[in-house]
Parts: sequence; C-alpha cells; structure tokens
Amino acid sequence: MFLFVLLSVGCKKEVIPDPNPAILIGPVNNDKCNTATVLNNQMSQVNFSWQEADHTDEYELVVRDILTNVDQKKRTIRFSSTVVLDRGKQYSWWVNSQSEQTENITKSEVWTFYLEGLSTSSYFPFPAKLLSPENNSQISLENGAFTLRWEAVDLDNDIESYDVYLGDDPDDLKVVAENITTNSFSANLNHDQYYHWRVTTIDKQKNVSHSSVGVFRTSP
Repeated sequence: MFLFVLLSVGCKKEVIPDPNPAILIGPVNNDKCNTATVLNNQMSQVNFSWQEADHTDEYELVVRDILTNVDQKKRTIRFSSTVVLDRGKQYSWWVNSQSEQTENITKSEVWTFYLEGLSTSSYFPFPAKLLSPENNSQISLENGAFTLRWEAVDLDNDIESYDVYLGDDPDDLKVVAENITTNSFSANLNHDQYYHWRVTTIDKQKNVSHSSVGVFRTSP
C-alpha cells in the first residue's frame, strides 16, 4: 500500500499553467489618443501600456490599422512599448502573453482608438462590438428567432444607422436588415446550423465601419 502511494506521487504529472491575459491600460478603449508624441504632420509615437500578467515571460504587442488590417508587432519583457503610427487613423490593439514553459499563448482584450491627426470635421465610427451571441457559442431559439445585439461608439456621437449581415458562409453574407437605428435585431434562424454575422455602422456624414465577423451555432 505504501509503495503504491509512492509510485502515484512520483508519476504525477506537473501542471504547467497557461500565461494569464494582460490587462490593458492605454491608449484608452474607444477614445482619441491625444497623449501621443507628434513627430510630424503624418506620424506620431504612441505609448502602449498594460499590467503584468502571471505566468508570463514575454509579451507581444499587436497594433492593427483598422482600415487596411495591417499589423505591427513588437515583443518585450516590459509592460509597455512604443510604436510609430500614421496620424488620423483608427487602430485596434491587444497583447499576447507568452511563457517559456508552454506553447500556449493568451490574448488580452482588444481595444480600439483614434490617433488624432490634423484637424478633421468628422470621425469615422469605431467598428461595432458584437455582444450577443458570444463568438463560437451555441444558442437556443425562441419561436425560431434570436435577438442579435451589439454596441458602437462614434467620437462625434452621430451614428445614424446600422446594417446587419448574416449567413452560413462568412465570405458571402447577405444583408438581413438595413438602416436600423437600434443596437439589436431579431433574426429568424434554423435549428442546428452554423451562422456568421457582422454589423456595418453608418454615421450622419456617411462614414462607414465594419465589425469583425462572428460565428455561432443554433441548438438542435
């Protein structure tokens, strides 16, 4: 009996924890980045910061130009980093936590900001954030329908309407609602089927932004 206990303890596999997600600090989400250092009319240096994440040896900062989807990436062991960016554009950013003990990478929340440029008369709305259903979730229908929900921010506070796109092929989504003024839409759906969806935001100056594409499955 004593020998069995010793063998059990000796064979117990060590659990290696995944790195924790970093908690973002700045630039602030859905805001103007007016603390950046202006280098010239075209470029500014932006300081990014976050809190220390447990079980993490290195961080990867990712900054994405929302219009072009081009990423800039920087690795660091510190809790901050600077990136030179084009002024007058919208960006999203996040931090990947990495550990020498595991290949698993943990992604932080994704924040967005507008990097101020020369004076502008109108800001583009930030891409809508899809709230419900959560990405890669399974949902139950009520009378064959489910209410899609999202939130959106515009620095001018002049969002005029939304268009909702839905379908089973992420590359061929169909518009199912146009020019709606609420942050929700009740969609008629089939049971036991995968759906993809996105939301387009339009402001009063006819500036347009597109959300990411979400995916969910309806219950049988």
